[in-house]
Amino acid sequence: MAILSLIWLPAGPSTARFLSKQEKLFAARRMQVDSALSEETAITKRDISETLKDWKLWYVLIFNILASVPPQAFGVFLPLVVKGLGYSGVHSNLMSVPPYLFGALGLYLFAFSSDRLYLPLSGYLIPSKERGYHVLGCLGITLLGFILVCVITAPTPRYVCLCILLFGSYASAPLTIVWLSGNTPAPGKRSLVLGFNGWGNLAGVIGSQLFRAEYAPRYLPAFYASLGIIIVAFIGYAAYRFTLKYVNKRRARILAGWTEEQVEAEKTDDVRYADKKYTFVYGL
Repeated sequence: MAILSLIWLPAGPSTARFLSKQEKLFAARRMQVDSALSEETAITKRDISETLKDWKLWYVLIFNILASVPPQAFGVFLPLVVKGLGYSGVHSNLMSVPPYLFGALGLYLFAFSSDRLYLPLSGYLIPSKERGYHVLGCLGITLLGFILVCVITAPTPRYVCLCILLFGSYASAPLTIVWLSGNTPAPGKRSLVLGFNGWGNLAGVIGSQLFRAEYAPRYLPAFYASLGIIIVAFIGYAAYRFTLKYVNKRRARILAGWTEEQVEAEKTDDVRYADKKYTFVYGL
């Protein structure tokens, strides 16, 4: 499939067979606007150095790994957990389907709300593009699910709690990707940031060590450990959003004392790079 995709998929908008000439121009222009500060797409030495020095990337990566532990773990071990509720054989695999459906529904709803939720700002209804509270919301639901699974012993209510848990657990990683992407205007640095963020899959290493056979059938040690991990991730993401909001306010105070010429010069010079420019406002 990869070989066929290499041959069949277009290299870019200009070679897309399924787009009209006008659509090709529109797609190319949209990519330029999305780049915001530069139309240069090649990765430069400065992109590499700025990415490696960007504390936000490494900070978010840690908590993205922690927040991704439940979906990574349940992607493999959910049938075993369901089996511990009294189901067996093929039945345990079939009963693992509804929690996954709840997870898919939660992912869709959180992603849609994050991108399309309209808020009254400056007298107008505009798309919020809000990421932070949505990440905290899905982590909060995951946290609630873990607490209920730990304290409830009856099989059927515990199964319902698994559905609640997975409803919130799948959305944080995709929302983190778009959050980082939107806050990294330089295309080269953005590519590196998103690549490094892919290390969030290390959550699978942690998850594989939690749900061991000796913890069956309730897997309480695994659930307690996951509960602690999600608490830390929740605090970390909350601190990250608070920090970005503080930086935005600080930059607004700086720009308040600037002339219009200084603001325009800041947008085009290379003294500060990409999201480090005072004129750049972080999405929250």
